[in-house]
Amino acid sequence: MGGAAASWLLLLAAEASDLTLPYGEASRPRLCAPSPAPARDESTLGARSTSPWDRVRQQPVEALCTALARTQIRLARDPAAALEMAQKLARDWPGRAEPKVLEARALLARGDATQSFAAFQAARQLTRESEREAAADASSPPGLSAHALRDYAVAAVLSGHADVAADTYRRLVSLLDAWPDPRHVQRLYLEAASASLRRSPAAYDEALGYLSAAESQARSTGLRTYAAGLHALLRARRGAPASDPSWLDAPEVWHLVERARSEKLPSYWPRVPRHEVYGLASLLVERYSATEAAELWELYVKGLGAADPELSSFARARLARLARAGATP
Repeated sequence: MGGAAASWLLLLAAEASDLTLPYGEASRPRLCAPSPAPARDESTLGARSTSPWDRVRQQPVEALCTALARTQIRLARDPAAALEMAQKLARDWPGRAEPKVLEARALLARGDATQSFAAFQAARQLTRESEREAAADASSPPGLSAHALRDYAVAAVLSGHADVAADTYRRLVSLLDAWPDPRHVQRLYLEAASASLRRSPAAYDEALGYLSAAESQARSTGLRTYAAGLHALLRARRGAPASDPSWLDAPEVWHLVERARSEKLPSYWPRVPRHEVYGLASLLVERYSATEAAELWELYVKGLGAADPELSSFARARLARLARAGATP
């Protein structure tokens, strides 16, 4: 079998398996989910049963669902093309939220979190309008799949909407089955913990709960050390004494420092503002090098800004202490 044909079959298999997931965990929009199977008719036992995709094709929005699926496939490997396709769909279907969701996800994949968040908000408005017109049941599932919901949370984080992000992660941690890779589950918990710490005031107990879940399942050395750094940040902000885990040693700390300073972070690491990774590395490396800790923390402070006065005061105080320690002969 040729490579192109094999790839197409794999895509079909992935999409078919998606039909078995609850809506909130699936990547397919609710609009394109198959309608319930018709009641079994004993008189047609010999006839071929209707497949889920047959029921999808029988819906009046077949053209839109097909175009959405094609755009979804492009999203990971060619975000620019996916963005162009999604924007065309948004023009062709101005009353539908689904094209705006794909537009938002493509914008995020291209690195434009601010415009991505705006597109997500536009999609939410369209969803609210369509639900009002249809008198939708308030108990119906949310309008975003798990993976789209995570993109929404990341867009909120990177565009400075801390409370929106934290609230979204509360929803996401109930949809962990959508991520079969345990590293991605750990990433989600770590992102949720970071989001809780960005609240003003910080939700320390909530962050600690997410961290405990991440640390209990951590297998990747990088993510395990990342979690230790985030725990160190939580303790430092609460004024608690430092207490590194017994397994944490110098090679793992310096590995985190190397990762933090690299041009590109691993794809399975939490997606957070870059300065936050510098801060975690600084906290862990201080006992090995005050100079390295000071340099990394300075990068953290520069990226932090002054949005949260309490956090800014804490960050500047630690920077001054590190500077004094570095100046001591």
